[in-house]
Amino acid sequence: MTTSSAVAKGPPPLFAAETPTFLTVDDEPDINWILGRLIAQRGFRSHHAGCGQEALELSRHNRYRAVFVDAKLPDTEGPVLIEHLRRVQHDPFVILISGYFFSDDPVVEQALKSGLIQAFVAKPFLHQEILAVIDRVVAA
Repeated sequence: MTTSSAVAKGPPPLFAAETPTFLTVDDEPDINWILGRLIAQRGFRSHHAGCGQEALELSRHNRYRAVFVDAKLPDTEGPVLIEHLRRVQHDPFVILISGYFFSDDPVVEQALKSGLIQAFVAKPFLHQEILAVIDRVVAA
């Protein structure tokens, strides 16, 4: 009796592209929750942090396509955290969210102009505003 084995020839099979993961950083659990729901609505995953230190720890072990960062956190300011995240992450799309700043605030305008952030959303926000930013991230 003879047996034969087949060996596959050619390139290895293609794997589906990894689903983008988002990081949300806000000390208000409800904000992280709704951002996570909206991200999931678009078919993506999310991780959540309640402070800057937690966000940095998550970013050391995960790769994020985009990061939503609150401007005021219990342990740091949003722009300071973003600078640290940019050292750990490979060029994430960064969205600053804030109930403190508005889009015409000099801090926001400078962060956009310098490339520190790619988008800004004021709190309270409409769900459609967040969905539009998520769509922008995926299109980028």
